[in-house]
Amino acid sequence: MNDTQRTSTLPFKNLAVALLFSVFLGPVGLLYASTVGGVVMIVLGFIVVSSMLPVPIILVWLGSCIWSVVAVNRYNKKHLLLRNSPLPPMG
Repeated sequence: MNDTQRTSTLPFKNLAVALLFSVFLGPVGLLYASTVGGVVMIVLGFIVVSSMLPVPIILVWLGSCIWSVVAVNRYNKKHLLLRNSPLPPMG
C-alpha cells in the first residue's frame, strides 16, 4: 500500500440489508442508511398514518425504500472516493 493513499476504516453499507430493513420496517429501517432520512420519514410517517388514508401510507413506505437505496449508494461512493484520494501534503 502506498503512503500517499488514505485508508478508510469505515466499512461500506450493504445495499441489500438497507433495502430489506426499509421494506420490512419502513421509515425505521431507513435509519440504517441515513439517520436524518430516517428521522424525517418517521415524523412524516406519523403525520401520514394519522390521516388513515392507505395510498399516502404506501407512498411513504415506498419513499423510504427509495431513499434507503439512494443513501447507501451515496455513502458507499463517498467512502470509496475517500479511500482512493491522496493525503494532503504535510507542512
